Amino acid sequence: MVKIGDYARCPQCNQMGRVVWVSQDEKRAGIRCPGHHSQLSRGLSKFGSTARPQTKSQKNMVFLMEIEMATPVSAHR
Repeated sequence: MVKIGDYARCPQCNQMGRVVWVSQDEKRAGIRCPGHHSQLSRGLSKFGSTARPQTKSQKNMVFLMEIEMATPVSAHR
């Protein structure tokens, strides 16, 4: 069982992250990762934009995942 405040592995980079959200039905959890991850941002045009998507690196992203995959890990320090 995963609870808010537990440490869990990030699904993207496998670093230690922290559980910051658990759904009411306790099937999904949000894990905040302290590592850097790429985030895509699209252009503003809805139709036929020729602009390339821009990527930027961002820290402390939250990833949603199924709780069966989010196994709690003891404190990492």
